Amino acid sequence: MEKPIDDDIQLIRATIPLWHAEMAWAKELLKRAFGLNNAQDIMRPEFRGCQQIPGTTWFFRTHGIGVDVYRTSDVGGIDFDFDKLDPDPWRLAIFLEKQVNEGSLSYEKYGQLIDDEDRLTVALDAIFKS
Repeated sequence: MEKPIDDDIQLIRATIPLWHAEMAWAKELLKRAFGLNNAQDIMRPEFRGCQQIPGTTWFFRTHGIGVDVYRTSDVGGIDFDFDKLDPDPWRLAIFLEKQVNEGSLSYEKYGQLIDDEDRLTVALDAIFKS
């Protein structure tokens, strides 16, 4: 495996605060839209599956112990597990692509990473194994 490019590592690390902000936003959206005391209550049986979030152009899909909040499957939002405060490499890669596709992250800066899976994997491995 090739040596990660320092710029790639810095770009990805710079998105981690956005990850946390997007997760906080998604939890608050779910709580307010469905009148929940805790965002994790979205995991109750009556909410399982895929649904549109009332009054918005957003959707959510429950899975295992987490939820994916999105505009379309590859645009916007965040996919996270309720038992993890920080992203794992796989979810962070998905997050990067969704945020670039939505325009929240610059394609000019992040396009080479999301278009080159090997390059992205090398940088993510460097971050998560350090």
